[in-house]
Amino acid sequence: MKWKIEICGKSDAPDVVGKSILEDIADLGIAGVTSVRTAQIYWIEGNIDSQAVERICYNLLADPVTQRYVYREIENDLPSQSVRSALLTNTWTVEIRFKSGVTDAVGDSVLKGIRDANIMGVQAAQTGEKYWIQGSLYRAKLEIISQRLLANEVIQTFEIHRES
Repeated sequence: MKWKIEICGKSDAPDVVGKSILEDIADLGIAGVTSVRTAQIYWIEGNIDSQAVERICYNLLADPVTQRYVYREIENDLPSQSVRSALLTNTWTVEIRFKSGVTDAVGDSVLKGIRDANIMGVQAAQTGEKYWIQGSLYRAKLEIISQRLLANEVIQTFEIHRES
């Protein structure tokens, strides 16, 4: 089984990283972006159930005081709604992850932490980032933002989705 975990700050906590990216977008000369929120993503693969994933989230990945988490089992990592047009929309997501074959040191540390917590059955852990970008934007602008600010295309890939 493969699980996707998203961890972000609680709604009453400021998103400092998101605010910084919003400023960087303005510095690029891209107008229309009203907010940016961020999250860490973890893809955990192995023979584990939702109780084990809950333990991983609560005990290893999230700070329950300042962060919240959601997780779901995924069959494949395709978005539920792919973006194929340049239509205006209000909220977009950009997900960043390492390319296949690139060392994910944080993912390796997560895997070690899971094993140290005596949670068996996990074969792999991969990390990434998720950005919710809100505003009047076209896909082309989001590609510029992703290429110039969010991802290092030498070692990372990015996917842009329309938020449903």
